[in-house]
Amino acid sequence: MSIRPDNWAFARAHQRLLEAKECLAGRYGQDTCAGKIVRAHIIPRSQLQQIAIGGHVHAVPTQLTAVMRMQHSLFEAQDFGVGEFSVLNCFCARHDKKLFAPLEDEPLTFSEEQLALLHYRAIAAEAYQRGNQEDGASAELRKYSYDDPRRDAFYTIFHINSIAAEAAEDTLKRLERIFERKRYDRVRALIVRFRTAPMLLSVGAFRPLYDVTGQQLQNLETDSAYLAMHVLTTNKQSALVFTWLRGQKAAERFAKSFAAQPREQITTLAIQMAFEYAEHTCMRQDWWLGLNEEVRDALLWRVKRANSLNYIRSSKLISFRSSYDDWGVDSVQQA
Repeated sequence: MSIRPDNWAFARAHQRLLEAKECLAGRYGQDTCAGKIVRAHIIPRSQLQQIAIGGHVHAVPTQLTAVMRMQHSLFEAQDFGVGEFSVLNCFCARHDKKLFAPLEDEPLTFSEEQLALLHYRAIAAEAYQRGNQEDGASAELRKYSYDDPRRDAFYTIFHINSIAAEAAEDTLKRLERIFERKRYDRVRALIVRFRTAPMLLSVGAFRPLYDVTGQQLQNLETDSAYLAMHVLTTNKQSALVFTWLRGQKAAERFAKSFAAQPREQITTLAIQMAFEYAEHTCMRQDWWLGLNEEVRDALLWRVKRANSLNYIRSSKLISFRSSYDDWGVDSVQQA
């Protein structure tokens, strides 16, 4: 099946929008911007270097044009340079350096400030991408008359992303107030520490529709509770962290349902979530190639479904027909 010319034109135009430069901290914060807009890492560069081989990490491409090509051919992972992966043009030089110094320049200990910064950066990436997707779809809608059936797909894209962008931007504004007042305890977290060295890194923010057992948590048309997922490394060991704003019950219930699962299944569940929920996911090439072909295909299928316009999130997130890996859970704590 070939790619429709109008869809391909939208993808190329939208990709240019995703490369647009805007400092989100300057939009909502009180501190003024300074310096040019930089390509800010959503996964800290210092983290990427810990799993890189020859300066490269392995990942499924996330550019819209690449995703569209793969929807019509084969989803596959490839190498990306550390300097090129998980970068967005969404912070000025001043804010990128000043805001995230506690993440880039200090050991990751999951202090209250670091947890708040992790949540802030994941939500900022979500707001940036959702807003650009909304703008791109809106531009395409203006090209068609109201009775033209070609506008239907773009209206769906616009509607979905406008709701998500509004929710992400509202969360971002609340986070700005948290940082202004230094009330970092307003960001809650679930921290799972593993005993093994990191093989995979992942960051993403999403509004959970179901918990991991299939219980509905919120209505995505009207509710706005965001959960951020971070698979990072601390003290040369892997850690999974969920973050959310205090009082957002849907996000908290999701995290608690995750923590309640058998520990021998936690790694498999974390890997599944990274591939389905988090756009910024990468891994060591040797770890990826060490998985059997059936497991790799299952994970790539999750990426493909998640990037399909017709995909409706399933209530059946847990799938333990096979174990993807076991990093050995060391501890689970709520902060």
